[in-house]
Formats: sequence, C-alpha cells, structure tokens
Amino acid sequence: MVDPATGALKMKKGEAWINFFSPILTYLLRCNTDTTSLLSGTAIKATVAYITDYVTKPGLNTYSMFDTIRQIFERNETLLAAKDNINSSARSLVTKMVNALTAKLEIGSPMASMYLLGNPDHYTSHKFVNFYWKSFVREARSVFSTPLEEIDDTPEKVMLNKSKGKFVALSRVHDYIYRPSVFGYINLYNWIQCANKK
Repeated sequence: MVDPATGALKMKKGEAWINFFSPILTYLLRCNTDTTSLLSGTAIKATVAYITDYVTKPGLNTYSMFDTIRQIFERNETLLAAKDNINSSARSLVTKMVNALTAKLEIGSPMASMYLLGNPDHYTSHKFVNFYWKSFVREARSVFSTPLEEIDDTPEKVMLNKSKGKFVALSRVHDYIYRPSVFGYINLYNWIQCANKK
C-alpha cells in the first residue's frame, strides 16, 4: 500500500513468522540466523543501527566502573589502612574490584535466559567426540628409532581417578592399545567414534 499523505510504502510480509529459520543460510554461514525481508530504507536503517549497537555495546559504562571501584574502597578501608602486609592488601583489593566488575557486566537476554533455563549454548544435528590426535601420533612414532620429523617429546599426560579406594590411570591411547581382543579388528577412527567407556 502507498500512504497518500506521506507517500510511504507499507509493505506486508507474507511469512507466518517475522524471523524464521532458514536451513540454507545456517548451513552456508555456519551460525544461527534470523532472516527477514528488508524492503524499505527505514527497515534497512533500523537493522544497521541495531547490529552496530549490538556489536559495539560496551560491557560497562565508565561511571558504573568508577562507582563500583569507589564502593570497594569504602567497604575495605581497613585494607587501605593496613601497613603490615601491603602487597597482600593490594592483591586482595584488586581481586575484589575484578570480582565486582565481573558481576556487573551486562550480558544479553538470550544468554541469560539460556543459562537460567539450562539450555545448551549451541545446537547440532550430530554429536561429536573430542579426539586428541597428537597423543596417538606420538605413541605410533615411539616405535621408530629416529623421529620422522621434529615432534614434542613430552610424554602423554595420564589422568588419575580414584575409584573404590584405588587410583586408576585413565588414558585414551591405552584404552585403544589394550582394548579387548574381540575388538581387535576395529580401527582407531571407529573406536573413537563408537567406544563408550564405563
């Protein structure tokens, strides 16, 4: 429609949802997307202003930071007056300032609601297994008398877990090397992908 008084175009969207999910954009951009139709200059300006404000939003205003620091000084006058251990007092004061400033940092409402509702911070169509390739490569190269190329010679870190009063070493590399003989035919890729340790 055209507004006869101002000449402005009033465009109506045909979608049921203003912000809708677009699988193609999500796949190409590899991030969450809100797609919308920008058919007027006003809508484009509003979107540019919103994105600019969102990206350049500072964590805390300067006056908020100084007010927080002033409150810390007022609450901890004894630390300022202490002359015995100045280094420890200064360290304690700075720690309290950092903690107070961190608590006052602004976070977006989507992030806050995500944590309050216990939702994950990302969504995927697949579940991925963390795989640290370097430790397996180091173990495979250990059989050679001379290394094929320079590699870090630090041994693999082994985690210790206490179970039923005994300490048990946990190592992903040893889990594969000493796997049961019935699983001897399984290659490393399938083992990492499918093995579930209990």
